[in-house]
Amino acid sequence: MIYEIVPPRRDTSRFNTELQGVEEVLQDSRIAAINIPELFNRTKSEGTGAYYPATIPPEEYALLIKEFKEPIVNFVAPRLERQAFLARARRALHEYGIRNLVVVGKERREDPLPGPSAVEGLRLLRPEKGDDVALGGVCIFNRESVTPPEYGGGKSRLSEVSRVSLKARAGCDFVTSQIAFDSLQAVDFLVSYQALCDSQKTTPVTVFISLTTIPTEGILSLLEDLDVFIPAGVKNRLQSGGNMGKKSVGIATDVFNRILVELERRGSQVPIGLQIEQIGVKNDELSLSLLDKVYNML
Repeated sequence: MIYEIVPPRRDTSRFNTELQGVEEVLQDSRIAAINIPELFNRTKSEGTGAYYPATIPPEEYALLIKEFKEPIVNFVAPRLERQAFLARARRALHEYGIRNLVVVGKERREDPLPGPSAVEGLRLLRPEKGDDVALGGVCIFNRESVTPPEYGGGKSRLSEVSRVSLKARAGCDFVTSQIAFDSLQAVDFLVSYQALCDSQKTTPVTVFISLTTIPTEGILSLLEDLDVFIPAGVKNRLQSGGNMGKKSVGIATDVFNRILVELERRGSQVPIGLQIEQIGVKNDELSLSLLDKVYNML
């Protein structure tokens, strides 16, 4: 069970205040690790995008977290040139003592970033792993696109199942999913992934299913801007009446329960983990309420 915490903005004087704000999370014995994303402000210019750090580097925040919980650090690989990316990862592993790295690709395929793709980044880091280091990736259950160059190129369609399989071959040990509000998409992916692993005689990586709460209309809009799939029925349920946050806890709980029930019915052997994402400021109370509902399901 992991919990995602966004690192503070680039004001280092707020470190202690930020830690006090998540103290309850850091002390919760049910949470095994803290996932720290790398967030950027993306600016658009003539159809392309540039990335500017929105927070302190996640590996620096991990130094504060690691005395409480095992940190998981996310790197956006394409942002840095190959050697700079590798040097940064080595510093995180060997100087900062980070044992879990998630390699993330760029936000938009057309962005002209100088560094390696997520798959290339995993390949670069594989020799650095050792027995005590785990490499992770990101999974979007319903993603399907024209095969990009780093996955072989061509005009064929590439399913997310194939993406995760290729990441596993590149050294990936686990993936964290995009936030799930649709159990059908999650189940379809996991069953198909199990079938592919069976056909290839490979062991599936652990898939951490991400859940979150939605306390406000603003957060709902943000998730939609991030291309999180929210079924029309779920959106209508959230927007009907009051107390959106409480309703979102119930919805996320139902989604996770349906995923587990269906996977058991179909005999899936894909290892499942749980990630609770904190979306929004001061949302720990709702997130921990969701954790109370879903923790024992695993």
